[in-house]
Parts: sequence; structure tokens; C-alpha cells
Amino acid sequence: MSFSVSFNPAVPSGAVSPASAGLEPGDDYETLVMEACSALSDAGGSRFHIGGFGSDEWPLDVAYDLSAFMEQLPSLLASVRDRREVEVDLYSQGIERTLIFRPSGDLVMIHCESRTNWFPNPERESIAQSELVAMLSKLAEDFARGLKAINSELSEVAPFERWSEGEV
Repeated sequence: MSFSVSFNPAVPSGAVSPASAGLEPGDDYETLVMEACSALSDAGGSRFHIGGFGSDEWPLDVAYDLSAFMEQLPSLLASVRDRREVEVDLYSQGIERTLIFRPSGDLVMIHCESRTNWFPNPERESIAQSELVAMLSKLAEDFARGLKAINSELSEVAPFERWSEGEV
């Protein structure tokens, strides 16, 4: 199993009108992501997936783990595109892993460090840079589409509005 990350939003049956997210002008990106992940989690049925380093499926949830990943997505995507080293800290209790992305020609080498009794095997994997950019872009688009699917007002807020149109 090689590294993969994805978000599969629920497609709710019937009209869903979640409680207002209580947006404030100037809410920062991290706050918007936390509110969005909370709304997606409350709506139910969505799945956040990371696999790799010897495990097909990491035990992740939408409310907390997806939020931790999405908070870091813009810098991850920019760094991968610009071929710069970048870290993603999956800090939630029980996961506690750091992914270090290092460019190497047309590939990105990914090193996984665990801070629990789980050990990645192998500790390093590689993926084509273009494939990783496409995977991360799709994650952003699916995230934004998930917000639209649950009729969240967050779907109209930058950057989610752009992401749902494929502008990642």
C-alpha cells in the first residue's frame, strides 16, 4: 500500500439545514476549517482516509483528524508544487504522526515518524510529484463539495468557494 489521502463526502438524502456556523468577518483559515469539519462530522457519513506506511487505513475521524490535515493543506500543496520540503503534523491523540515531504527530482519522498507505539513499515515512501499535487487538489475539491452537499454557508467562503470550482 502506498501513500494515499482522500475525503469522501456524504451525499445526504433530503434537505439538510445545519445550524448556522456563526461566521465572523475576518475568521482565520484555521477557524473556518475547524467549523467546516465540525459541520461535516455532524452531518455524518463522510470519510477521511489516509493510507500508507504499512497500513491500508489509518483510524481517522472527520471532526478532528481531517481538521488537523486541512489546516496544513495550503502550505503542503504550495510546498509540493514549489518542490520545497514541508511537514504535516497529525497531532491528534492516538494518531500522533509527522509526515515529512521532501522533493527528489520528479518524486516526493515521504517520511513518516510516529510518536506512538505504532511503527510505520516502511518508514519512507515515494510518489510522483504530479500525482501528489493531483491527490491533494482532489482532496480540497471534495472537501468543498462536501460543504456544498450539506448546504453549509461555509461553502460560500474563500478558499472553499474556489476549491469547489476546481481552483486549488
